[in-house]
Amino acid sequence: MKAIALTRKPTIGNVGNEIKELEIPVPQIKDNEILVEIKTSAMQIDDISHAQGTTLGRFFGPKIVSENKPFIMGTEFSGIIAEIWKNVSKWKIGDEVINITANTPEHGSWANFRCVNQNKVRLKPQELSHREAVSMIIPGCVAYGMAMYSKVKKGDMCLILWASWGIWGILTQILKAKWVIVTGLCSTHNIEKVKANGADFVIDYTKENFSEKLITQNIKMDLVFDSVWGKQLENQSIKILNEKGKFITVCGPEKYIGSIKLSWNKIYSMLWYILKRSIISKIIGPKYIFYGTVSSSVIDDMFDFVIKNEIKIPFDRVIPLRQKEMSEALFHLASHKTTGRIIIDMIQEEVLI
Repeated sequence: MKAIALTRKPTIGNVGNEIKELEIPVPQIKDNEILVEIKTSAMQIDDISHAQGTTLGRFFGPKIVSENKPFIMGTEFSGIIAEIWKNVSKWKIGDEVINITANTPEHGSWANFRCVNQNKVRLKPQELSHREAVSMIIPGCVAYGMAMYSKVKKGDMCLILWASWGIWGILTQILKAKWVIVTGLCSTHNIEKVKANGADFVIDYTKENFSEKLITQNIKMDLVFDSVWGKQLENQSIKILNEKGKFITVCGPEKYIGSIKLSWNKIYSMLWYILKRSIISKIIGPKYIFYGTVSSSVIDDMFDFVIKNEIKIPFDRVIPLRQKEMSEALFHLASHKTTGRIIIDMIQEEVLI
């Protein structure tokens, strides 16, 4: 089978140059496993941080990588069951399934086939194509989980920082489905994309300071969502939140978390900051909430919600499982300029943008 893998540990910022296109044997199933013929996979920023050992990759990234023991990258997949172990009873050959990602990093989906435990998959929703289904697995769970955890309600005023990013495109649509008033922060280039996702208002951060603009207009937000900027925009966000408002972050104080390898002192400092801000904000609002979710806890409800409300995620590009296009896409992803999901289609021969 074909696979995109690392044969040595990459230096930081160089994952795109280190991947190789390999022909390797199809993996053999073991007790309680199924073999899935992968139709689509996806590319996410965590794939890079795990491979290069930054952020959580420090703990969960590959320990041994060599020509004889390649590290096949890729987390999400959507595909068809090709083989089952003799004690597997809940699935049959031909079932269309997607994987349920774990709360610790996993890999192996940038390949034609992958073996997984039978309890780590669920049926692919019939209403969604393989591309649509795989695009929702991680960002859909994060966005839906954040919206539910925030206890947002009809009529709330919400600000989404970096609203053009793929995950926030989903969050915008989820919030609009719950009758929330959404303001998106983005650059000039992405204004129309943010509007297309349903944002009621858009602020161009290249032309004006969002906190100054909202303060001048005497507008207060009920919630601010952040996944990129960290402490850099946190203070500005607090200024425009109601006293009982909430600042919800998935990155903590570090901007572009995952791009650099934090020292142990920096990690401890970051964790201490999150704990301190969380405790103090409960006493003196607005609340500071650091959020993370386990996909398995929300994936079923998430898919029910996105199908019922016809929520879509934009594709940045659809690429084949080929070294050249995969390398280019990894560098594009690392630039933080994607505006949708990067999908790997195992039978696609050309790049679709």
